[in-house]
Formats: sequence, structure tokens, C-alpha cells
Amino acid sequence: MIILYYILIFLLFLLMFFSLVFLLTPLFSLIPFVPVRKKILNEIISALELKEKSVLFDLGCGDGRVLFAATKVDPHISCIGIEIAPFPFLLAKIKNIFSFSKNVRILYGNFFKINISSASHVFLYLFPEALDKLLPKFERELKVGSRVVSCDFEFSKRKPNKIFELKSTKGQKNKKLFIYDF
Repeated sequence: MIILYYILIFLLFLLMFFSLVFLLTPLFSLIPFVPVRKKILNEIISALELKEKSVLFDLGCGDGRVLFAATKVDPHISCIGIEIAPFPFLLAKIKNIFSFSKNVRILYGNFFKINISSASHVFLYLFPEALDKLLPKFERELKVGSRVVSCDFEFSKRKPNKIFELKSTKGQKNKKLFIYDF
């Protein structure tokens, strides 16, 4: 009976902890956790045009689904996800542990403060305000020839090289990919 009591207390503690994480997540990030649909992952990977030694960054990676999909397509690439919200970060870390992928790293932090100069490719699913704040960072840090793919939103101060209409979408989100070559 006492073991059942401890298990119940532990489950209650977990419930309170995750409730608190959900409540506090908006305080860490102005960008909500809204993952891209699994149906469009192959189209995103195709638009990125990854090569064997590519280094893919996902800024605001959420649960890391784009990174894990990319390493399934090409296990020779390196993937780095950056997330500041605690709950999506924990999801991505847990997925990374169980995926046994040595080529995916999930970092906890503010992507505005982390150097991305090693990136050959960047994926974004961020609001236009965040994109516009990132543009000077990209112009400073990205190498010539780096590719940036943004889902649904585009930079206001830079025209995309290509706009890719997503085929497998219904509804309001995940309709276009904006492709930029720096």
C-alpha cells in the first residue's frame, strides 16, 4: 500500500511539473511551439537540397522533427537544433536519445546568441518579426552559398530566390516554403 502511495505522489509531482513547464514556456520564448506537419517533411528536405557533408541548423527546432527526418534521408549530414522553450527542448532531447542518431545535436539556448557560421543550411518556422531580427545575423555569419528555407513566412527586407508551394497541405498552415540563397 505504501508503494502505491509513493507512486501516486510521484505521478502528482510529474503532473505539476509538466503543468508548470507548459505555463512558463511562453515566458522563455515569444515564438510558440507549433510544429510543421509530418506530411510536408519530405518537401522541406527536398527544398533544403542537402548534400553529404551539409550542416543543417533548425532555429527554434521544437521537437526536432525536421532534423530527424533529414538524417533519415541522409545519415551523413550534421544537424543542430536550437530551442529555448523548455518543453519542446525536452521532447527533442528525448527523441534524440531514442533515435540513437549521432549526427543530431539539440542545444538549449537563444538562437540569436549562438554562432551559426558552420551552417550550410538553415530551416526556420518563425514569425516575420523574428525573421527580420535574424536577417543581419545571417548576413554576418552565413557563408556564401548557404541556403535558408522558411516555412510560411518570409523576410520583409529580402526577396526569396524561390517560393515552393507545398502539395500536401490543407488548412491555414504549411502552405509555402520561402527559399533564400545567401
